[in-house]
Amino acid sequence: MSEGRDVIVRALVEAATGYGFRGVRETNYYRERPETVCVLNLQKSSWGPQFYLNAAIWLTRFGLERRPKEHKCQIRWRVDSLMGSEQSKAFAEALDLDHSMPDDVRLSLIKNGAASHGFGLLARCESEDATLPLVGELGPQIRVALKVYAQEKAN
Repeated sequence: MSEGRDVIVRALVEAATGYGFRGVRETNYYRERPETVCVLNLQKSSWGPQFYLNAAIWLTRFGLERRPKEHKCQIRWRVDSLMGSEQSKAFAEALDLDHSMPDDVRLSLIKNGAASHGFGLLARCESEDATLPLVGELGPQIRVALKVYAQEKAN
């Protein structure tokens, strides 16, 4: 099973590098900007050998954090929630080590999915002004802390 996890981590490292993210302990990838800190997190299921990819954005106006935990960020989404149903299914199977598939296929599915619906979207969040319209564009799959919307409406 650790070999499968190694493929997942390798796919993430390869995708992260192209977008300027740096890995911390093979499970968190960060990119810092003055107004945002973007995070991609590899989460292991408590119930089996399945993994999930979570993307998140910390807005620095709510506090300075260099390495925020994904679950504490103001804006969050599960990477596969933004994919079409077929791509989402293939991506979930690639992240499920109980699902047998060749390593090169697993690596490609994870790398492409993480790039397009994780790192690629996070890379667009250079500033808060760039982030908030993207959140609106991505739709209801994005979880946004109410304090972000409350402060945005007040401005």
